[in-house]
Amino acid sequence: MNNVYIHIPFCLAKCGYCGFNSRPLVSESEAGDYCQALMKEIANCKMKNDNLETVCFGGGTPSLLSATQLSEILGAVQEKFGPVSDGCETTIEANPGTVDIYKLSDLHEAGFNRLSLGVQSFDPDLLKLMGRLHNPEQAVKAFYDARQAGFRNISLDLIFALPGQGLSGWEDDLKKALELGPEHISLYSLTYEPETEFTRQKGQGRLTPAPEELEEEMYLAAIETMGSAGYAHYEVSNFARKNYRSRHNLNYWVGGDYLGSGAGAHSHIDGKRWSNFKEADKYISALTKGNSPAEMEENLTREQRIFEAIFLGLRMVEGIAVREFEKKWGIKPREYMPQVWRKLEENYYLEKEGGRVRLNIEGLLLSDTILADFAP
Repeated sequence: MNNVYIHIPFCLAKCGYCGFNSRPLVSESEAGDYCQALMKEIANCKMKNDNLETVCFGGGTPSLLSATQLSEILGAVQEKFGPVSDGCETTIEANPGTVDIYKLSDLHEAGFNRLSLGVQSFDPDLLKLMGRLHNPEQAVKAFYDARQAGFRNISLDLIFALPGQGLSGWEDDLKKALELGPEHISLYSLTYEPETEFTRQKGQGRLTPAPEELEEEMYLAAIETMGSAGYAHYEVSNFARKNYRSRHNLNYWVGGDYLGSGAGAHSHIDGKRWSNFKEADKYISALTKGNSPAEMEENLTREQRIFEAIFLGLRMVEGIAVREFEKKWGIKPREYMPQVWRKLEENYYLEKEGGRVRLNIEGLLLSDTILADFAP
């Protein structure tokens, strides 16, 4: 197994926009029990030992665990799948305010070489609106602490189209992020996920979503600003300096195999997909009893796999290589649901060049909506 994802579902507090599988940590003992269960799942894995290419600890807030716990989990991964070398991209997600120079140094020494910081904004009012527990100064300090700790590959997350956020405020966030000089930046348009506090407040009329026109202006401004600063736009929401694309996420986007461990984690191996219990207590209980934590398993149909290849391929800025797609699947991309392709053409969302088909900027902005039409 070359690509491993580790899910840590705990956080200090649930943010208003967050639709991920996460919840506040109940106690230190719960964290300890979870770590033991997680390492047991990894040890029980029947996948063959192989050269690790990427490992990613996501959440939740992985940095909420102690450096010792995180080091032990990474050690379990290495014991099962082989050592993480300099060539392996080993990422940990962290929130400012949950790390300091000492913890970051310990994490780097343990083998983590890529840090993804959940900054989200440098505006204190917007941070408060989102329910973030850090302030802008802590975000900046966390970045410089990470540099001092030895991290030479740092990614920042920012969110735009927030309620009350203007174009100038967004441009200020971009400027402050670029001043830090990270290797990678992810820029996410706010989505109102089901059962989140933001969605509830929106339904009650307490939150007003950003107008679509403003959201488009923000996206276009981001693309221009990032490009001018030397960052390549390679996926809908992702920008990177040369040689610093997220290799772990790229593996997802090209339909590669991956193993997920932890509560709610998904795995995909040779067309088979499965996921674990989302609830941490059910996950811990299953492994404590010697049972599998898998809650769902399915063998993807050929149609499902073609859909995912198109859906993920068109999220990439370079799009789909038509000849490679045809060689793998036996059909040209537009032979799958041709009526959807026609609709994309009629709305001027497509570009064709050099044997590839891709979404233009307007198409990328609306990708979540328009690509859903390809679903079988």
